[in-house]
This record gives sequence, structure tokens and C-alpha cells, in this order.
Amino acid sequence: MADPYDLRRVRNIGIIAHIDAGKTTLTERILFYAGKIHKMGEVHEGTTEMDWMDQERERGITITAAATTVFWRGHQINIVDTPGHVDFTVEVERSLRVLDGAVVLFSGVEGVESQSETVWRQADRYRVPRLAFINKLDRPEADFARAFADIEAKLGAVSLPLVYPWRDPEDGLWGLVDLLRFQAMRWDPASLGREFQYLPVPPEIRDEAQIWRDQLWEKLSELSDKIAELYLAGKEIPQDLAVQVLREATLRHLWVPVFGGSAYEKIGVQPLMDAVVDFLPSPKDLPPARGTALGGEAQEIRRPDPAEPFAALVFKVFTDLYADRLLYTRIYSGTLSEGQMVLNATQGTRARVTRIFRLHANKREQMPQAMAGDIVGLILSAPAYTGNTLCDPEHPILFEPIAFPEPVVFLAVEPRSEKDEPGLREALVKLAQEDPTFKVQDDELTGQILVGGMGELHLEVLLRRLREEFGVPHRVGKPQVVYKETLVRPIEVVEEFKKVVGGKPQYAWVHLRFEPLPRGGGFEFRAEVPEDMLPVPLVEAVRRGVVGALAASPIGGFPVTDVRAVLLSGKFHPLESTEVAFEAAGTQALKRALQEGGVILLEPVAEGDIITPSEYLGEVVSDLSRRRGEIHAIQTRGTVDIIRCTLPVVETFGYATQLRSLTQGRAVHTLRVARYEAVPEDLAQAVLRSRGYG
Repeated sequence: MADPYDLRRVRNIGIIAHIDAGKTTLTERILFYAGKIHKMGEVHEGTTEMDWMDQERERGITITAAATTVFWRGHQINIVDTPGHVDFTVEVERSLRVLDGAVVLFSGVEGVESQSETVWRQADRYRVPRLAFINKLDRPEADFARAFADIEAKLGAVSLPLVYPWRDPEDGLWGLVDLLRFQAMRWDPASLGREFQYLPVPPEIRDEAQIWRDQLWEKLSELSDKIAELYLAGKEIPQDLAVQVLREATLRHLWVPVFGGSAYEKIGVQPLMDAVVDFLPSPKDLPPARGTALGGEAQEIRRPDPAEPFAALVFKVFTDLYADRLLYTRIYSGTLSEGQMVLNATQGTRARVTRIFRLHANKREQMPQAMAGDIVGLILSAPAYTGNTLCDPEHPILFEPIAFPEPVVFLAVEPRSEKDEPGLREALVKLAQEDPTFKVQDDELTGQILVGGMGELHLEVLLRRLREEFGVPHRVGKPQVVYKETLVRPIEVVEEFKKVVGGKPQYAWVHLRFEPLPRGGGFEFRAEVPEDMLPVPLVEAVRRGVVGALAASPIGGFPVTDVRAVLLSGKFHPLESTEVAFEAAGTQALKRALQEGGVILLEPVAEGDIITPSEYLGEVVSDLSRRRGEIHAIQTRGTVDIIRCTLPVVETFGYATQLRSLTQGRAVHTLRVARYEAVPEDLAQAVLRSRGYG
């Protein structure tokens, strides 16, 4: 077991990928070979250790990120196994925020799929060094070279091949060639893949493997003059030198070492575990964590050192019906002990740490203390939420919170009886605190409770938890998408607010220009009025008024987006003007601009892949066109076709069932919400009429 104080022997990694690429199977193998479990579970049998929820085992997919810790070659490896389904991509987002490295899985059959691209870009955004693992190479239709080229072409990655598949005459997978050692590796099925041996590279694949090895040396020669010198001289390159250069390249986000094998057939897992130790960073290899001082812009840093002041980030909350709320927490600096008082810098409250746990899926091992570099579960004496910063009260720091996307699908939820309503609301609040992309609100028009999420499956999973875990019976309505509105054309508005409120006159006069922004532009506010014409507090009041009016358009009642407001001029009375008056003037100005300038209705659009057996391609394409789908590309991979397309989210309701029906259950889709686009005029009018507008 690693010395917990030796941070150079700690690795915090995530396993991320497209759905069904084999993340959970790979994690099971890692746990088994590291001695964490004594029997490997299988996804298809519903016996995996990390997919512990009933729904995960029934559906054969990961729904919630699960954490565990293993030890390998004297190193402590904290692992987060994340979901691959697009509805649960928030689990990947918040995990990557606190991880130091990642293993990204790709299917050797499908290559880089749409959700693979999504998680890769998420890792890019957080500058997470990563390794790639091309899985499912036991399948006859798998193609290592094609998947490798896909990684470079679609992800823009410079890939470094570290293994090459050794296939049998029937195109199964016998083993791998280790390109650094240039030896073949053969795994022993009788030992469940725990044992393997090195052998000479077989003559039938020697030439091809040598080409891949030369490709590796050529790329490494660009980084190391020593390797270049040895390679050009035809001399053997020491493995220690190659590992050192590979580690530097990985840590500097330059290149990505690529491994491969078959997690299901237990081939290629140990070399990947060695690579996690050899190439991915320890907390000491990364820059210090950065935050701000409370109440100011001054930057604060925390180094990964147990002797530094304590600082940590809560990246996930898990609500247990029978226990306290468990906070998944990454400790960036300092030491934390049971009973210690900490400051929740985000909320400005203090709490006592009542329990610290080492996590293993849904199991917990109590710890008296945790240190910098650890990922642990905490129970506090006061509420804390996802994205909250916990720190030493004497040395406060505030980390940037985690950003989450807004829901795009809503459902009405009703209690079975009036007496069930308080329990329903309480359980919904607990689920919303656990999942920041799950929203609960009341519909002002109908008085119903609305719940929002990232898709049908997301809401289905959470509402089933509501019924089974919390024991709250309920009824649900049909899913509805979140439409938005935007301005058709630029327009200038002069608005005067002149009223007597509570016996006091209120006065404001503003001149604003409103302009449509490109899709995804959100909202911008700019003031071009001199301060001597309109004081700053009144300008800020106008901005607040406009922002408040964005919540609901007077045309269709939907949120307003992609608009810029420019305050051109203003007038105020020294005795009668108030911030309240200018806020009201800003609100009225936007509403009038939308009424006079006209609006466009926007709808969420999903993009991604549909993978179908080739014989059903015609039926799938025809159905997509009926649903207003747009096909961007069709790729043939063996016996299947991959359709890259976009589809309005409203047309995806029930699509999974229809797709199974069209293809005898053999096609799958991964569609994620990508952007908002204009709704065709006839459909827009129908949507507005259904809400009593237009």
C-alpha cells in the first residue's frame, strides 16, 4: 500500500467514453487485478461492482458516477467511473473538474462516436491529460488502425501507439504486441487474465508491428533529441528514456498514448494500469489550485501539500433515504480530520465534519483523516451542495463553481392524493440538490409541479427513484420541450415610467436599442450613456429590469435569449427618480421591443449518431425525415451504418421505442442537445396557440 503522504504516488483518474464502449467492464477488471474484488462482475449479468443501482444493472448502463480506490505498483489510484449516456453527461462534467487524468475508451468497431467527441472536448476544456484505450478488439469487425486514425482525424489528437493487436487466423484477438519492448503479450484465460507472458513477436505480424513501432519513434523523435539520435543511428532506444519522454508529452497535453485490447476478454488491462502510473499526473505534477479571496478579486492558490491550509471542492451530492447526505469531495490542499470545523466559502456558513469515508461504489470505509490529493466522501453537520468550496476558516478561499447546462425537457408531476404532495415536494427537492441539471418549479398557468432534465431517460430514471427509493407515488404528464424566443430585428425603444407609488412620485426615462445576437449568444448589456447623464446605480437598475423581463416573453411566455440591450440615453429627476423606477422602465422597454420588433420561436435541437444494421438504413432515414431530422453523414462500418444527424428534441420523444420497432431492437442512438434553432413558422404558430398566445 502506498504511503498516503507521498503525493507523487497518487493518481486521480476518470474513465470516460461513449455509452457501451466498455467503461464499467474495464473498471471491473481493474478492481479484480488490483485485488479490490475477488470476483469480476459482468454488465450483461447485472453483477458489476460499480454499477450498483438497480436501474443501472437492469438497463446495463452507468447512470451515476461512482468512485473507488485501488493500489497498483505501490501507487494509490482514485478512480471515478462515469456514465456514457448523453442524458447523464453532467456526471462526466463534474468529475472532470476534479480529476487529474483520464482514460478515454473507444470501441474498436465504431471508432470515435459522437459522445466520445463530447467527453473528449470536456477533457480539453479542463486540460486533463489522458490515455486512450481502443476496446473490443476481440470482435472480428474491429479495426485498430481505423479507430486510431479516427482519434487523430476527429479529435485532433496526436496519438502515440503503444500496442498493436495480435490476431488469430479467425480474426479473434490472441494478444498484443508491446511496441516499447517489441515483445508479444499473451494472456492466460485460465487465470481470468490475471497472468500473462511475454513472447517473441510472431513472424506473421512482425513487419506490420515494426511499422507501428517506427511511427512511435518518429513521433517521439520530435520531442527528444536523444531518441532522434538513437533512432537515426539504428540503435535500440532504452525503455526508461521512452517512458520519460512519453510522460512529459502526456503531462504537457501534447500527445495521447494509445493502448488497446478487450476488457471483456481480459486482454490488455494491465498495460493500461501500468500506463496510469507511468504517464498520468500526480497532484504534485499539476499547477496549484486557484481561487479567489472572499469578497474580493485577489487570487489565492493552494498547493497540493498536507501542510497547506485545507481547501476542497464538493463535486457531487448523494442523497440516501436512510443516511445523511454524502458529499463527494476532492481535497486540493491541507489535512482534514473527523470533528474538524470547516468554512463553506460558497454559502458563508461553518460546519463540522462528522464522518470521512473512503468510497467504493455504494460502500463506505470510515477514515479518521484525509489529505491533499484524496477524493473522499464527507458528511457535514450543515447542508452543502455541488460546487461548494470547503476550506480552513482561518484561510478562506473560493474556487470557481461548476457550471451546468439548463434543462431542455419538462414533465408535469402530480401526487396521487393531496396528502402525498408534501412528501412529493420534499423528495423532489432532495433529488434536485443531488443533481444540478434536475429542476423543480411550479407552472404559473396550471399550478402543476414541473420537473426538468436533460432528456426523457434522465427524467425517467429520477422519477423511478422517486417512486422506489423515496416511496412517493405520483402521476406524470407528457414531456414538453423548453422553447425560447428571440428578437427578429434591431429596434430602439424610448420608455418613460411615471407613477405615484405609496404616495411618492416615481420617475424614469430611458432610451434603449435591442439587437438580436447569433444563436447561443445569450444576453449582453452595454451602457453608452455618460455617468453625468445617468448615475451608475440607475444604469444597473435598468440592467436588472431587462434581465428580469427575459424570464417570460409577452408574446409566448417563453424565456428570451440571444439579445443585446444597449442603453443609449437616460433622464432622471433628483427627487423623484429611484432604482425601482428605472428597473421597471427596463422591464417595460424589453417587453415593448419584443412586441414591436417581433420574435422568433426557438427550439432545442439534438445531434449525434444513430447506429443501425445496414438492412434497416432506408427505414431509419425515412423516419428521420418525417421527424424533421437532418442527415449530415452516413458511414458504413462492416455490417452497420452510422448516421450522423440532427433532430429537434420534441421529435425525440418516444424515438428510442420507434427505432427499436423499425430495426427489431438492433439499432441504438446517442443524441445530445447541442443548440437552439428557429422553429418553422407554421409549427411556431401551433405552439403559441396551444399556450393561448398568438
